[in-house]
Amino acid sequence: MDAVAATEYVERRAMALSAEEFELLCESVLSESLPPARFSVTAFRQDGGIDIDGRIRNSLLDVSLGVQAKQYDPRNTVGSPAIQRFQGALADRGCDTGTVVTTSSFTTPAAESAERAGIHLVDGPELFESMVDLRVGVRRQSTQFEPDEEFWNLFGEADETGPIPSKRIPLANSFETLDTVLLSIGDSRGEKDDIVASAGVSPRHADLYAIAGWILGFVHQEWPDEGTHRQRRWSLTRSGARYVAYRTAELTDEAEPLLLDGIRNAEIIERLAHPLSESGSLGHGELVDFIASESELSRSSAKRRASSVGVWLARLPEVSVENGREKRYVWIES
Repeated sequence: MDAVAATEYVERRAMALSAEEFELLCESVLSESLPPARFSVTAFRQDGGIDIDGRIRNSLLDVSLGVQAKQYDPRNTVGSPAIQRFQGALADRGCDTGTVVTTSSFTTPAAESAERAGIHLVDGPELFESMVDLRVGVRRQSTQFEPDEEFWNLFGEADETGPIPSKRIPLANSFETLDTVLLSIGDSRGEKDDIVASAGVSPRHADLYAIAGWILGFVHQEWPDEGTHRQRRWSLTRSGARYVAYRTAELTDEAEPLLLDGIRNAEIIERLAHPLSESGSLGHGELVDFIASESELSRSSAKRRASSVGVWLARLPEVSVENGREKRYVWIES
């Protein structure tokens, strides 16, 4: 397809995303357009209309910016009141500048308000053309483009039928290390080198714990594992940003429910919950057998991952652990 068809393609895919997925898409586009900058979705939807935080910092420049992402129908234009509210949000957050990105367009009064306030506006055509120029959601093949399905497949829910992909079975058994890796993702561009340097973990653990955050719904993977020239990059989802904010503030009572929800929603834990609650308990060997039967993993690989799955199970208040000749996971919810 040519550039026009590619632009129409990315528009269709972007409009089909959920509101939070669209914000993550905008974060990806911004990060790709400004490689030195760091962007991340804000922790709370009530952050005064600022959906994405940005920071450009180098030896000559230190600028903070806020971004608002509006996934509107093309017929629903952005008016000047929205710009004025956004200007107030920028002032409240102490941002140096700001950008409003929309899939639609801006009214003339909105454009005039933005110009007076020094706010940059990006309308739908500009956004989608930028995605094609930056190869976000499409790949360039000579003079033509083709869909980057691997990129779009990073959005959306897991397929709950069939074997669980091996990537969705955690191999991360330290929640303390998880917290450290999540914090480093939020404080950097989220590439492996950033995580290794900031979290003080090995490259292998940087990957394993970022993937664990992805399983929990705390992390979004911005680029596929393979098939792209880009280095894989991770960014926090809104629930991940909120979890990190609570952990940083030592608000355990607020952070823990988010972690527990993430564990319960992990596909392997969801599938385990029914047989465990029905039988009342599950031995560690039975857990290995279950992982092997429900996933793409071999039994030897399932055995290696079972310890992490067991740690995740044990974190749940409805599960207790009995240590005997064989560790058992006991369902105690009334």
